[in-house]
Amino acid sequence: MTELGFTWKEIIIVVFMAGGIWAELKAIRRDIKRLEIKQDKYNNLQERTHLLELWRQEQDKKY
Repeated sequence: MTELGFTWKEIIIVVFMAGGIWAELKAIRRDIKRLEIKQDKYNNLQERTHLLELWRQEQDKKY
């Protein structure tokens, strides 16, 4: 390995760093997916439309 200028120690360090970066990216993807699910629940148009229709029916009954 000295022909390329790398030692085994440097190679092992780079491999561990790459593993750490991969693990961090995996955690970020998991967090993004969790946030997307929460956002979908919050923005669920059908649920909001249904509630609006119920509210509107109640308002029509009052008048």
